[in-house]
Amino acid sequence: MIPFGPFSLPTGPILALVAGVFGLEVAARYGRRLGLDPNQVWNTGLTALVAGLIVARLWNVFQFWPVYRSEPWLILSLRPGGFHLWAGLAAALVGGYLYMLRHALDPAPMAAAFSVGMVAGGVFQALSGFLTGSVVGTLSDGPWALPYFGELRHPVGLYRAGGLLLLWLLLYLPRRTQPSPFRVVLMALFGYSLLRLFTDAFVEYAALVGSFRLSQILALATALVTSLLLARGSRAVDYTALAGEGDSPAV
Repeated sequence: MIPFGPFSLPTGPILALVAGVFGLEVAARYGRRLGLDPNQVWNTGLTALVAGLIVARLWNVFQFWPVYRSEPWLILSLRPGGFHLWAGLAAALVGGYLYMLRHALDPAPMAAAFSVGMVAGGVFQALSGFLTGSVVGTLSDGPWALPYFGELRHPVGLYRAGGLLLLWLLLYLPRRTQPSPFRVVLMALFGYSLLRLFTDAFVEYAALVGSFRLSQILALATALVTSLLLARGSRAVDYTALAGEGDSPAV
């Protein structure tokens, strides 16, 4: 809980709100570089966010209807556990895409802007995971370990927050040449997958496939695919540049 005068505000929802607002602001600012109207970026993001929250909540209510039928006032509860993640993400993608179709917006630069925005907002979401205990690290006796639930553990949430902050800066800082929107999305996915590949090794409770962590398997696969696509894109650019240099002016 975050103390606020005589009141105490729930840490998770407050930081989720901060993450959403900050991520949208970063996406709007980055979208301006790609020729997007910042207001349209905000509107697309808010549409996706509202659609995602509504569907995530309704899906949870449908899934546990016997509980809500006996206590219907719980439907209005905004506790973090009352939302279904994957249903909300799917609805957010559909809602945002439908908004772009309605207003004839190019989805490629939008995807690039939101990729950078999600990385920026993820910094606060990672801090939330550390502060609320939703992400617990393994036991550690290293000098970087922090007291957590009465024991010294890896501060995985802080690892993720620091990595996302670095990734955001690498994506957001101006370059001499602006990468294509598709390349920006690939770089964001590649950086995030590498971060999860490293940090998830220190998560205490993780789903396993045999003796391997499922999240690390998915992160490794994503890193390999995105690195191949990035390398292929670089070779294509280099080949085009060389072909251009070899052209001789017509006489």
